[in-house]
Amino acid sequence: MSNTLDFSADSPLLRALADWWRGLDDNRGARAELRRCGSVDEVAMTAAFARLCHSLQGHFAGEHGWQDRLAAIAGLLSHLRENTPGKSLPEQMAEGSPPVVSELRFRRLLQCDRQELYPALLRVLRQLNYRADLPGLCRDVYFWGDKVKKRWAYAYFPNVRAA
Repeated sequence: MSNTLDFSADSPLLRALADWWRGLDDNRGARAELRRCGSVDEVAMTAAFARLCHSLQGHFAGEHGWQDRLAAIAGLLSHLRENTPGKSLPEQMAEGSPPVVSELRFRRLLQCDRQELYPALLRVLRQLNYRADLPGLCRDVYFWGDKVKKRWAYAYFPNVRAA
């Protein structure tokens, strides 16, 4: 897996994903179908995802396993109601007293492998009222691994208010 893919807000890949996400407002059937999916495998078997995959395949040339990672992103984006740029997902999770996402749940999230990540992040998005930074969510889900987990820990724990 390479880190050459660009998920920054002004990249062609992210613009295409954001356009697709906004387009779900006009395609409520596709959004509903994606929202009913409880796993990445279920997302991968939807027509909406097949169309997204086909339209974005050029961005993923040379990438191995990109379809499953993109399926996780597509499924999560179908639930996203608002793009909140500027604040990372772990920073949002740390907000409040007690934090929106408890330290225990956050530590469990960091232990998730790629398969477990999708349902865990669906729960987190629900707790965040389906608001997240779209570029950060896409990037972190795609590249989920030790580097992302460490970056999340560095962003979450210093922002948790002492009880």
